[in-house]
Amino acid sequence: MAANVIPERIAEALRRFPPFSMLPEADVRALAAEATVRVMVAGERVWKQGDAPGNELLFLARGRVEYVWQVEERSELVDVRDVGDVLGLTALLKAEPMRVTAQVVEDSVLFGLPWLPLKALLEVHDAARNYARRHLFWATRVGGVVALPEPTEDTIAGRAKNILQAHLDGAQTIQPRPGVNILTCTPEDSIHSAASLMAARRLPSILVIDSERRPIGIVTNGTLVQEVVVGSVSKDDPVKRIMVSPVVTVSAGSSATAALLVMLRRRIGQVCVTADGTTNSPVLDICSEKDLLAQSGHHPAGLLREFRNARSPARFRELCDDVEKIARSYLEAGVSAIFLGQMCAELYDEMVQRLLVLTAEELAEAGTPLPKVSWAWMSVGSDGRREQILRTDMDNALVFASSGVTDQDEQTRKALLGLASRVVAKLVDAGFARCQGGVMASNPRWCRTTSEWIEEMESLNAHTDGDELLRALVLYDMRFVAGDAVVADIVRKSVIDSFARNNELQHRLAELIVDTAPPLNFFGRWVVEKLGGRQEGFDIKQRGMAPLRDAARLLTIHHGLTQRHSTGGRWDELRRNVPRLHELAPLARDSYDVLLRLRTLNGLRRGDSGRYIDPASLTKLERAQVANIFDVVRMVQDSVKLEFSLAHRA
Repeated sequence: MAANVIPERIAEALRRFPPFSMLPEADVRALAAEATVRVMVAGERVWKQGDAPGNELLFLARGRVEYVWQVEERSELVDVRDVGDVLGLTALLKAEPMRVTAQVVEDSVLFGLPWLPLKALLEVHDAARNYARRHLFWATRVGGVVALPEPTEDTIAGRAKNILQAHLDGAQTIQPRPGVNILTCTPEDSIHSAASLMAARRLPSILVIDSERRPIGIVTNGTLVQEVVVGSVSKDDPVKRIMVSPVVTVSAGSSATAALLVMLRRRIGQVCVTADGTTNSPVLDICSEKDLLAQSGHHPAGLLREFRNARSPARFRELCDDVEKIARSYLEAGVSAIFLGQMCAELYDEMVQRLLVLTAEELAEAGTPLPKVSWAWMSVGSDGRREQILRTDMDNALVFASSGVTDQDEQTRKALLGLASRVVAKLVDAGFARCQGGVMASNPRWCRTTSEWIEEMESLNAHTDGDELLRALVLYDMRFVAGDAVVADIVRKSVIDSFARNNELQHRLAELIVDTAPPLNFFGRWVVEKLGGRQEGFDIKQRGMAPLRDAARLLTIHHGLTQRHSTGGRWDELRRNVPRLHELAPLARDSYDVLLRLRTLNGLRRGDSGRYIDPASLTKLERAQVANIFDVVRMVQDSVKLEFSLAHRA
């Protein structure tokens, strides 16, 4: 090991790569002045598994190094490091032995940087610290998650304090207020006593709870006026006579912006915050629009109002363009793609509702009003999971109540197909693409009675494959958007029940997840797709997102967790309710979040679905994130193998 005699050249090399490019130039020069230089040839070991970490962080200036994990009497290649990578960061932060052996595979030059001064710099410089946090978070090949301390107010002097920055720094999530005294009553309390409590506290509502503090209803000033003052209900009657139920609930830590949009779209004054986001857990807080505005910072509530008032195709397209502009700015600023999907879902739902109203008016004016039958417009697939940020293939369906008379049902279907065809055409005018697979409410296959949907779900079995299986999975992700929620709930319950009791079908789905091809080839390089005789890029949807999405769906089915629609929400449910997935589920959720973000940004730049990504177009941080997400995918596949006894599969 030679003493460092060329600090300026070392500093110049360091400043080309994160996290050093994110540190002040003077500090990088100071690190370089204390650096050592290590020259190693192919075949040498930088360290072996179990070695102490020492007091230097290594920077790979030239060459190539592989990480090899010795486990259960076998060696497994788990990572490849190339120029610009740092080596040994996890072990230094955790002060624990090296978890892998680092093997030189190409003649290499490494700079040894003093660890303690570098650690001190990471703790006070936001961008560098966040890069290191990401690097460590994704170092999951051999287990373990490491975190650097969060900054204090003293360490963020000079950071921009604009509205969007406040949104990014944590205000985007709902944080229950500690010690908040929620005004509550029981369903048997009198209306008079509930109203007296509201008056005494000067609050516009009171939450009705059961013996375990779970929300079962809400009474507002408006309810009191409508039912008691104007109506005929006695003030001595129990509260349960006039309470509005069910209560609209959100989970702690969910998007304040999305919750605000839910309130605006449903025209309600409060949302109830519970531990799991459903009425099945105790209430933690109750938030008004004012409360959420204080937490949400920058928000697109104005767009919601614009959608509600729009009429022309050109205006809807302008508003959708604005949604994508906001989405791009949020993603580039670092907002969670899962949160952003919630926001976009609320905006696009409002648009669909508006288009349905306008179209129904057009049909009535043309002398062909809709039949008086219960029906529901449903989002399915990615839109059903609240993950459609781009205006790619629309995924929707219709369900209507069966009359029991075939001819009458066919007449109803014809009328609803007319409605759907016009709405789909309007969505196309707004910039959405027709689904190439025909998953649209204007397709008779996706406009069916409750009985027809239920019959189809009951026919699923372990041999269901191809289009039928894809159709069932798309429908499992259904979400009510407009119309009569009751008929949509009937179908959703049937879909859930069919999957839940069909162990053979679950086993079949598990096999498909496990059999997804690995995204890296034998040499540690990304697998890219070749379509139409040309190289298209890495398929981020099929090789990265699909196993995480499908595993979340399957594992929540298997464990009877059916409250959430989104992939992120499903992993959250698994983390809370399945002890053995407590550590893996957050990794899988955040992996999916990163992939969804990268795909969406890629699509916004290219003007397509963003599915195929050129690895060379990614930053070094993004490549490191995605490469390590591959390991999370492997861990998820291993978990599915264990859950469904597929350990014999390669």
